[in-house]
Amino acid sequence: MGAAWLDEWWAGGEAAPAAAPMAASERRRLRRRRAHMSTLVGLSYAVDLAVLALFRLGGAVPGSLLALYAGLALSHLVLFGALQLSGATERMRHPNLTGLQMAWALAMQVGAMLWAPAVAGYFVGVMFVVFSFGALRLPLRSALWMWAATSGALALLMWRFPPLGAMAPALRESTWVRAGTVVGFSTLLLRCLVLNFRAMALHARSTREAAKLAAEAAAARERATRDGLTGALNRDGLAPLLERELERLRAHGADSCVAMIDIDWFKSINDGCGHLTGDRVLRALVDLLHGHLRASDRLARFGGEEFVLLMPSTGELDAMEIAERLRELVEGQDWSALVAHLRLTVSIGVAQAHPADRAETLIARADTALYGAKAAGRNRCCAAVRVDALLQESIPMQLVHLERHG
Repeated sequence: MGAAWLDEWWAGGEAAPAAAPMAASERRRLRRRRAHMSTLVGLSYAVDLAVLALFRLGGAVPGSLLALYAGLALSHLVLFGALQLSGATERMRHPNLTGLQMAWALAMQVGAMLWAPAVAGYFVGVMFVVFSFGALRLPLRSALWMWAATSGALALLMWRFPPLGAMAPALRESTWVRAGTVVGFSTLLLRCLVLNFRAMALHARSTREAAKLAAEAAAARERATRDGLTGALNRDGLAPLLERELERLRAHGADSCVAMIDIDWFKSINDGCGHLTGDRVLRALVDLLHGHLRASDRLARFGGEEFVLLMPSTGELDAMEIAERLRELVEGQDWSALVAHLRLTVSIGVAQAHPADRAETLIARADTALYGAKAAGRNRCCAAVRVDALLQESIPMQLVHLERHG
C-alpha cells in the first residue's frame, strides 16, 4: 500500500480506482494529451524568454543567461517530448515523467537565481508555475518531497551565497529576515501546492461521482425497458426500435418484419403446475430464443405469454424461415427439467412492415396472423399478406398460411 493512503486521504477518503489496461485508441488519446501539455510547457518557456529579453535590454541579466536558458528549455521539450511521444515511458510507473520534468525546471530556476540575483524574485515566481504543473500529475507524496528539496535549496542559497541579498538589502543585514524569507517562500509554495492538489482531488472525485450517476441512470433506463421476469425487452423498450425501423423503411426502403409469438395452452401450465412454474417456463423460453437469434434481432415480452420478435433488414420469406426454425426449436426442446412430460409449442404470426404502417398497425397485423396460426391448429407459423389493391377497395386483410417446407 505504501503511501497511497496520503493521496486517498487528500482525495477526501476515496481511493482512486485502479488503472485498467488501455486500448490502442486510449493510448493515442493519451499521447495527444501529452503533446498538448508539452505545447503548454513550451509556451510557458517562451514567456520566460520574453521576460528575460526585457531584463537583458535593461542590463539586469547577461546575454549568456538568456542563451543558456533558451538552450535548456529547448532540451527539456525535445528530450521529454521524444520520450513520451515514442511510447518509451508507457511501462514506467509514472509515464509522464513529471517528477523529472519538475526537477529539470526547478534546477533551471535555481541556476538562474545564482546567475542573475537582481531578478531572482522572478525565478521564485516561476517555481510556483512549476509546482502548479506538477500538481496536475504528480502523486502528493512525490510533490511534497519536491517541495522539501526546493525549500532546502532556497535556504542554502540564502545562507551560502550572499549575492542573493540583492533581492532585498535587508537580506544582507539580518539572519531573521533571511529565515523569514525562506519560511515565507516555503509555506507559500506549500499552500499553493496543497490547494492545487485539493482542487484536483475534488475534481477527480466529482468526475467519478458524475460517472457513477451516469452509470446508475443508464442502469435505470435499462431496467425501465426490460421485463423484470424474463429479461427480454418490454413494450417501452420495443417501441423506439419499431419506430426506428419504420423510419428506416420510409427513408431507404429497408425491409423489416415482426413476429408475434404465443405459447400454446400456457394457461393449462399455470392452472396445472402453478404460476411459479409458469414463470420458470417463460424465463427458460426467452433464454432458449435469445440463444438462437441473430445479433440484429430483438425479442420483447408483449404481455402474458406473448412475445414480439423484431427482425430488421428481413423480408417476409426470410422472416417465415426464421419463425419456423424457432418453432421447431421450441417443439424439439426437452422441457422435462421444468415439468415432467411437458411438451411446449408456440404459434407464430409474421407481418412485414410497409411504409404506411405505424407501430400499432404493424403489431396488429402480426397479431392477426398469430390468431390465424391458432385457428389453423396451433404449433405453426402464419404470415399476414396485405395487397395494396385490396386496401384501396377496403377489403379486410387476408391471412395466408405458409406450410412448412419439405
